[in-house]
Amino acid sequence: MSPSLRAAFGPGATLPAVEPPAGATPRTALPVRLGVPRHLPAHLDRLQAGAAALGRPTAWLDEAAEELTYWLKRHPAQEAALRLELHLDLRLLDARLEPLPVASSPYRLAPMPHPMGNLRADPLAPHKGLSGPWRHQALSEAWRRGAEDALLLWPDGTLAESAIATVALERDGRLILPPAGGRVASVTERLDLAAWAGERGWALDQAPIPLEACEGGRLWCLNALRGLWPAAIP
Repeated sequence: MSPSLRAAFGPGATLPAVEPPAGATPRTALPVRLGVPRHLPAHLDRLQAGAAALGRPTAWLDEAAEELTYWLKRHPAQEAALRLELHLDLRLLDARLEPLPVASSPYRLAPMPHPMGNLRADPLAPHKGLSGPWRHQALSEAWRRGAEDALLLWPDGTLAESAIATVALERDGRLILPPAGGRVASVTERLDLAAWAGERGWALDQAPIPLEACEGGRLWCLNALRGLWPAAIP
């Protein structure tokens, strides 16, 4: 599609435009294919869960979501990325339609310590947008090393996630994901991964994945916008 299209919904959308304050911002992103946003209710629930984790009620979001749905119908996109951010202080839902990204091939991952250390006990970590603006820092370091993305490691050397995706290790007919604690909860993992794994004859599992274990298997990344794609450590 052409350059991005943007709109705002909710009580704050009628106020004069102001710069959203810095801080925790529940957000999500999903693909629009053949004019239909995939799993939109689940992504709106994700935003609601993020607001609830911050102790911020959003009774106005249901009406804003209806307005968003009408807006999408007025601006149908055959294929696009829909990015949503919840600005709680302003009481608005920010929506952007952008070109749908495609994972590059090869997709190289640069292992590095997680910028936030250990988030596994942090109740905000599973909510996208609530654990701090560290992802750009991790991506910049990965690019500096000649990779496309960062493979983030917990202090014990096990895999956490990438800067933009859930990671998994395919090995001996199993697709192993890191334990859920500390990483962003994936809508795609919850709603789509079982079918993808079943089509490929993989059994799903969760277990700590030491970095050295990746040498005996194949790495995969997954997120809502790009689906499931192969990755490698150079």
